[in-house]
Amino acid sequence: MKKNNMLKKGLCMAASVTMAVSLLSACSPGNADSPATSAEEKTTSAADNGNGETTAGESGEPVELTLFLDNMNITDGSYVKTEIERITNTKLNIIQATPDEMDNKLNIMLASGNIPDIFQCETTTMEGKLLSSDILLPINEYWDNYPNIKNGRDEEIWELMKYKDGNIYSIGVDGQNPLEIMAYRGDWLEKFNMDVPETLDEYYEFAKKAAKEDPDGNGIDDTFAFGAYQPLLFKWLDHIFGAYGVLPNYWMEVDGKIVDGAVLPGAKDALVYLNKMYSEGLIDPEFVTDDAYRWQSKVKSGVFGAGPTKLQIFDKNNWRNYYQPFIQSNPEGKMVYGPVLKGGCDAPVGERMDSRRGWVRTFVYKDSPNVEAALRLIDYLMSEEGNLFIMYGKEGEHYKWEGDKVVRLIDNAKAQELDLEKFYIAQKTLFLHSSDELFDAMEFLKGEGVATPNPVDGIFIDELSDIYPDLQDLTVTRFVEMIIGEVPVETGFDKFVQEWYAKGGTELEEAINKACKEWK
Repeated sequence: MKKNNMLKKGLCMAASVTMAVSLLSACSPGNADSPATSAEEKTTSAADNGNGETTAGESGEPVELTLFLDNMNITDGSYVKTEIERITNTKLNIIQATPDEMDNKLNIMLASGNIPDIFQCETTTMEGKLLSSDILLPINEYWDNYPNIKNGRDEEIWELMKYKDGNIYSIGVDGQNPLEIMAYRGDWLEKFNMDVPETLDEYYEFAKKAAKEDPDGNGIDDTFAFGAYQPLLFKWLDHIFGAYGVLPNYWMEVDGKIVDGAVLPGAKDALVYLNKMYSEGLIDPEFVTDDAYRWQSKVKSGVFGAGPTKLQIFDKNNWRNYYQPFIQSNPEGKMVYGPVLKGGCDAPVGERMDSRRGWVRTFVYKDSPNVEAALRLIDYLMSEEGNLFIMYGKEGEHYKWEGDKVVRLIDNAKAQELDLEKFYIAQKTLFLHSSDELFDAMEFLKGEGVATPNPVDGIFIDELSDIYPDLQDLTVTRFVEMIIGEVPVETGFDKFVQEWYAKGGTELEEAINKACKEWK
């Protein structure tokens, strides 16, 4: 493969960002002492093409596979989908679901017995259910026959993926973590002759100007400090909660004990601050109702001036189509990132991280009649050739090499039409075409304290599936009530904490602390 050495360099670069942050966790699950044994010969090896590379196809009729995937708007008959089917000798029937409906739809499939050959989940709650369900294929038992799967992740990543029985049942997307960054409209800061805020007081002053002093000069009251979208994961409010040392609906270690940040005293102070911002019109009031697509369109149009934003807004080569729409809407606009805000407590914390296991995980149904074809598909997608193809397409037609950089020969609209960057099935995100500004932002995110790892990431206990989802929903409901002023923070927060513990929080907290000590 042309420029194969450069691809390897890019793969390592993408992996190194994730690896660097994954080592920060305070507590990780225990692993079995002995490695998993190889499975019986149910599969066949991929064929060598004579160049040291493997191809995934087999002779005979294509095997039909049903896939349940995070919704990326993959279209039937698209170029990328058709090529993957041709190369792997499969016919892919793809069911897609948005993040907020994935768990429910997957639960319905599991209950009905109509289990897809390959399926995904985003939440650790669903992953915990799946891992205890005895329906998952131990992927590590098939590595000898599918080396691209084994070689697609470093050994340290696979160690993180091990379940407590020593087996590996899922493959996570390997990419930048976290993917969000605290960003400001740099051109607005210049307009108001202000520096990047470092304290809550400085932040409030700029947030007020961003929302109230018509920074875009259009004469319309249509700008805000920040917004958010449903399902409200709180990551879009982390810059405020984190300034008070807490992250709600996120496990934190405090004085040697694991607690949810939602019930810590700092959360109350953060809610008071957020209520003030909301009541003064500094927060987009549609944060309660917006979905991801509306939020993205607002980010790209430049209406937010001071809030967590997707990292790709800094990539001048337009990874994931953020930078170009932003500049088209704001020709003089620019974004700058800022540090964790101080002033709320003695020990502010950075933003939450996605699970080190990947923001979406892929599983194979162990009783599928098409296990071999499912693994053949994944093996191709995890190969250097396959991973490069699903990211960039065909060399010479969709991209070219210039030194160690990929230069795209098509625009984002064409890439979307082809279904490039949509097959997040064990993908390793490549940044071969990205601009230096993106790498600078990635380096910033690796700074001490900028991001806060989950101390129990990878721990799976029944209580996390049985109790935690309802408590997380309770937190969202009560916190929104207090932010928008339906319930006074002064009395509402204390009642919320009592309610949280009464509805299973005590049992959950005890169980998670016990599990962490056992698996440490």
